[in-house]
Amino acid sequence: MANWNEIWKNEKYPMWIENGGLARYWDMIAAQRFQRLSGNKDAPEREVEEFNLRQTDTVLDIGCGTGRLTIPIAKRVKYVYGIDVSKEMLKIAKEQGEKEGLKNIKLINANFETFDVNRIGKADVSVSYNSLGVYDIKNTLIKINNVTKRDVFIFTFAGKGEWLDERLAEIIYGERQRNVPSSAEIIHNLLKEMGINPDFEVNHNIYKREYNNIDDAVKNIMEFYRFTEVFKKYVEKFVKKNSVRDGKRCIMYHHRDIAKIHWRVENGR
Repeated sequence: MANWNEIWKNEKYPMWIENGGLARYWDMIAAQRFQRLSGNKDAPEREVEEFNLRQTDTVLDIGCGTGRLTIPIAKRVKYVYGIDVSKEMLKIAKEQGEKEGLKNIKLINANFETFDVNRIGKADVSVSYNSLGVYDIKNTLIKINNVTKRDVFIFTFAGKGEWLDERLAEIIYGERQRNVPSSAEIIHNLLKEMGINPDFEVNHNIYKREYNNIDDAVKNIMEFYRFTEVFKKYVEKFVKKNSVRDGKRCIMYHHRDIAKIHWRVENGR
């Protein structure tokens, strides 16, 4: 029987450390991250619509970042707690909340894995969008379940490429990529071991990204995924093959599979 928690520790946690698991890394790219994500406001609005929120709800947004979900959630509920390790991400979330005139958001700079949830009490609904960069995923899932009264929604990577575009991941990782379970598989199996049978839905998402030129696209991908120079020729080949020109700018459509994992907490109403 597979030890899913150990697989996570050995295969997924190192990925978070490499791809921005450290707070200072997210602090460094916060503004750039917000600029790239803010152009697509329709997706988070659609996702929030599926949470079945009530005006009386208190919601916990784990790894809230720049407030991608926090802001639209706050417009629908009584109160939102947003937790994130990055001070710079939270600074942007705070600015966006103030810009919208929202006074029902509490932002907390902390790592959820070590955060004392007694500070906030139980939430009616807990959500996390590609933000579970924790070492012990099993204990984190237990913690999320225990702090939630009604519904939990976790969005996570369902493709073998994880953060990476599936096509680029195949080039970079090859056979090793094909033999490692996705984050979504690990979380799904751990929940079943916990006696929870969640709803599980995978969507193929295509993200539009604009770059100044091909060199800028290559540089951005190399830096974000912390690739060494040995991979540069593969990234360049991938960008040239999969990008289109729009005037002087380079447009790319990144492909990733994202799972929505939802469960109703026992006795949740």
